[in-house]
Amino acid sequence: MTAIGALLTAIGLLAALVARAGVAGAARGGGVAGHLARLLTLIALLLGLRLLGQALASPVAVAATMVVAAWLPLVTLRLAEELVRRHASRIVKLLALAGAGAFTLLSVTFGLVWTGPALIALALFQAAVMAAILAHLLRQRASVSLSERRAADMLALAFALALPLLATDFAWAFPGLPFRGGPFAALVFVLACSRLAGSASRPLRLLGDLAVMAGAGGLSALAAQFLSAPAPMVPAIAATAGAAAALALLAERFANAPAHGDDMLAAIARAAPEQAAILAAHPLLAQSVPVTDEALADLPQDVIAALATKPVITAARDPASDTLTDAARELLARYGASHLLRLPTGASPRFLAISGGALDEARLTRELTIVARLLERLP
Repeated sequence: MTAIGALLTAIGLLAALVARAGVAGAARGGGVAGHLARLLTLIALLLGLRLLGQALASPVAVAATMVVAAWLPLVTLRLAEELVRRHASRIVKLLALAGAGAFTLLSVTFGLVWTGPALIALALFQAAVMAAILAHLLRQRASVSLSERRAADMLALAFALALPLLATDFAWAFPGLPFRGGPFAALVFVLACSRLAGSASRPLRLLGDLAVMAGAGGLSALAAQFLSAPAPMVPAIAATAGAAAALALLAERFANAPAHGDDMLAAIARAAPEQAAILAAHPLLAQSVPVTDEALADLPQDVIAALATKPVITAARDPASDTLTDAARELLARYGASHLLRLPTGASPRFLAISGGALDEARLTRELTIVARLLERLP
């Protein structure tokens, strides 16, 4: 690893740590946030081990690096499954698990670590699993809510952008590069994760982040040429500036993130004590869609009545009844919703379909439960 490669790896490590700290609160609730935190932890660990291996030249550090690299595809697969709430095929799961186990075993056989055949096998394994994850996200994107679909598209775009960068890490395939693309692949993933953690999980926002990185690198390259910097230094300066810009974006994004739980409940607290005012107080509620009688017509009345006993309906499994679980998931899928909010009933049960965020679903469920209870008590 060159000096510029080490610097870029250090910036990527800092970025992963910033993002990991930013999602720590939401990760305690598990779900998408928990899997996202695990992925960020592994990315930070991988980059840290690469720096350690460069500093110490220890076979133990090299072996540990290979172990982490082998488990990254499986952890990423679990995040993708959680995002679209659908399991990948058994073949893909077995491939990810078997590959992680095989390369873990290989990593402790020091005579074989990072030999040519081992590197080729690792590259093929990672590429195969990542391609399968990308296909799974694109195939299942239509079955989730709008915001979850955007999150899945965000992750799919990050995969598509990061795979070519990851390929440059294999020096046997790309010899002579001044630095490798692995740290930039990590930055792409971390920027995508930061978007998942916020309310702007649209794929075009990720492209905007990358445009900022490219602009910072381009301006730095122009400045370096204007100052007559040595030609070999210009790409290094541009790469460092682009990576530093990504780190600055992450730090600013998480530093200005609103406190969890304040947004919706604070808006409702300012609203008038009327159902219409409460449902218009927050964009998530204002953009909700009423569930029509036609959508409920093919469900048995006893199932509808059982669903109506819950203030908020999600896709989580109901331990008391698989029938209720299937009915809830069917209704959610029809509206591309993440939650159904029960309204005060009149002659028949009424629900609002809400497309919530992909991250911190448990918090949103708690907030919507408070809204449902508040609506029940309105005069």
